[in-house]
Amino acid sequence: MNVGGGPPIHFQKPQCALDVNFQVEPGCRFALFASSDRMKTWIVTGGAATGKSAFCKVVLELEPTARLASSDEMVHELLAEPQTAQAVARLFGADVLEASGEVNRSVLRSRVFASEAARKDLEALLHPLVYALLEKARSSAATEGVQLFIAEIPLFYEGSRNFPADRVILVAADDASQIRRMMETRGLDASTAQSILAAQLPLARKLELATTVVWNEGSLELLHSQAQLLLQSTDQ
Repeated sequence: MNVGGGPPIHFQKPQCALDVNFQVEPGCRFALFASSDRMKTWIVTGGAATGKSAFCKVVLELEPTARLASSDEMVHELLAEPQTAQAVARLFGADVLEASGEVNRSVLRSRVFASEAARKDLEALLHPLVYALLEKARSSAATEGVQLFIAEIPLFYEGSRNFPADRVILVAADDASQIRRMMETRGLDASTAQSILAAQLPLARKLELATTVVWNEGSLELLHSQAQLLLQSTDQ
């Protein structure tokens, strides 16, 4: 099935007819969440600027009772903590800190994406902390009776992948689109954008690993339709 305008990518093991033209009545909740006695966990991952956050936003609009935890937001919060900032400075030098003691993310980014060893050092510092926060967020959601927990983890396949889930959703786009989006939305130059892509697992490998792929080269309406299909599916 080619639901997103890209290569022929299939949802895995569909248990229902997948029709991107079907409509959901306003206020309708999906039967999955009305009847399930166990919280489902989705991981949403993908390369830089593929539209992961946009996809998560659409899912939350369709299923407002779902709970989203963003690893990127957790990293920002961690880097704002003095203890983490000092640990980063010990790894990369005091010049990665502002006069205020906060991490200068631009300096850190340029250093990390210039060296694979530096990137691995930062990941070794941050990833265990992020996964601990994700597990805490998931536990809290389960205690509160949430039916769908979504963990947005951009570097899931590049990391330990030590976060069990019912479904791993890869939001994908081609390299040219990713570079263009990073330049337009983040103000990066082409060289920096390319170095970010080079530091991530190739898209072809991620396509092999993913449970489900959402190809995000089309309109927001098409992204919305793909989210509807996933929520309608009974094989979650």
